[in-house]
Amino acid sequence: MKNSSSLAVATPEISRETHSQFALNANAVNSWLSSLPLANLGEATRLLFQALSELSHTACKPKDRYEILEKIRPQVHYIVKGLSQHYLNKPVVLPEKTQKIVLLANTLNTQLATGYCQAFKGLEGENRLLRSKDAMATCLHRALTEHARILLRTYQLYRSSHKDFWLTAHKIYLCANAQKLRKPKIIDSVYGDGTVQQAYLRILMLSCSNTHQLPQRHIEEIFNELNSWTAFIELCEDKLERCVFLFNPSEDAPPAYRELIKRAPSPGWLGIDTKLLLSQSGGLAGALSPRKSSNAGTLNKSILDHLNISWSSATSRAAERRPCSEPVLISVGMNTTHFYVANQQDFSHFQFEDDIHNHAALFTERTSKTNDVWGQNGSADTRGRDPFEKQSLNGNPSSGPIETINYGLPQDNTAAVTTEGKYEYVRSRMLDTSSSGCRIEWPDSANVRVRTGELVGLKTDDYEEWRVGVVRWIRSDGSHQIGIETLASGATPYSARLVQSGLAVNDYQRAMLLPSGQVAEGPLLLLSGIVGISEGQTIELLRPGHSMRIKLGKIVEQSNAFKLFLFQDIARNQTKVDVADPDAVNKNDFNQLWDIL
Repeated sequence: MKNSSSLAVATPEISRETHSQFALNANAVNSWLSSLPLANLGEATRLLFQALSELSHTACKPKDRYEILEKIRPQVHYIVKGLSQHYLNKPVVLPEKTQKIVLLANTLNTQLATGYCQAFKGLEGENRLLRSKDAMATCLHRALTEHARILLRTYQLYRSSHKDFWLTAHKIYLCANAQKLRKPKIIDSVYGDGTVQQAYLRILMLSCSNTHQLPQRHIEEIFNELNSWTAFIELCEDKLERCVFLFNPSEDAPPAYRELIKRAPSPGWLGIDTKLLLSQSGGLAGALSPRKSSNAGTLNKSILDHLNISWSSATSRAAERRPCSEPVLISVGMNTTHFYVANQQDFSHFQFEDDIHNHAALFTERTSKTNDVWGQNGSADTRGRDPFEKQSLNGNPSSGPIETINYGLPQDNTAAVTTEGKYEYVRSRMLDTSSSGCRIEWPDSANVRVRTGELVGLKTDDYEEWRVGVVRWIRSDGSHQIGIETLASGATPYSARLVQSGLAVNDYQRAMLLPSGQVAEGPLLLLSGIVGISEGQTIELLRPGHSMRIKLGKIVEQSNAFKLFLFQDIARNQTKVDVADPDAVNKNDFNQLWDIL
């Protein structure tokens, strides 16, 4: 057997002759796996972890090691999927126990990858006539796939890859290239058939997808589709000037946009050309794999547009960032944001039937002295006044107890404050700001879940109203940060319900009217519902003292948390028709006279 291998990946030293849990053959492993207590996730995970850890230090024939890993691999993926419920769809700041679960899941994938690298080295050391090229290619494909699962999990938690991750992945591919194993098709019933090169490109393209701007579930959907998309992506060794991404496989770094690399590529660099994929009929949507194209989980248009942009060229910032360190309050989600935009009026005040005029006496419309976003040159300067000062029904300060808010820096007090029991905001600070949004430090003490595409409200001391924005990206390396794009500098709260055949149907849901601005021209309607509301429908809007019916126009933007529509005021449009063509009414009146005469 050779003392050296073309696979320059470190593997554990062999220090054992036997395995304590099973004999070193596939049949014995099958029997052992059948006895695993899969209903007990903790015990099954412990046994698999111990078995893989011990196997990596046990002397074993290469063919037997390969077959044992093939038997264990599906069970490991089953266990890891069970562990994901502890860290996915959770707040950005994970508790220490949950972070250990993430580390355990990564370790299980790493143990599998290491085992396949050991099997490859053993197979490579056998007689040239006896060793199986197919098994060697499969080992490298499996190792890259396990690394891909680690990267997917890392990106779903909005973190950066760990040290030496990329160096290891590059070495596995370079080995496959040297051994001419990168093109044979490998069968993988778990994550899709493909070549070693496709498995490598899946890792590379996932890193090029700007995943910090995407919701967790869409990141995994992209990963699944990449298995088929990579067949249309070229990995280039020359003509790098036509490539969108470049990277040096001898460095511990992912690909970067060619425009952003500040040094000339040297021999050995590789490039990624996405032109063939993006030029498919229908773009990325046309290249969707048949197994997913009919499923409800298919990537939606906004995600495909995001990938088209990400894989085309580097984009420059639309506005310059200005560093700052200002305290800010953040409301997360439509319910909480609606509550504060509505001056802390509960949503029950926006739900009433035909007695609007009776309710009107209890409430006053916003004036230029309060928060009228539709008014001319809006608001009075309230700097120095508590923005959460309790207001009486006529707009004057109430005589009841007033909540005092300390605008100290977040390090002084970053705990979330509860207002009226169920609406919470988070106290934090801005790290920088621009004309289109801001970057915010997310405090470790915050227990509120935030995600990309989520609606948020922002309140700063120097601005009277709550601004409305959307979370565009999340990063969770060391410190937790979120990037917010501002949708509007103010909003008018409403309730909304669908109208069919002239009658209001369905339950009330929260809605807000946004003034025209950088998103689109004309007033916009922001709805919390993402199901059951679509273009062309008639909606009834209600707020104390005012009601209106509108027809929804084009969707300007939508995410996993809201839809943003253009709309037309039905009553106003009808009035315009009457004024524009007064003769239409007269002609109808005259037609009745002809018969009488």
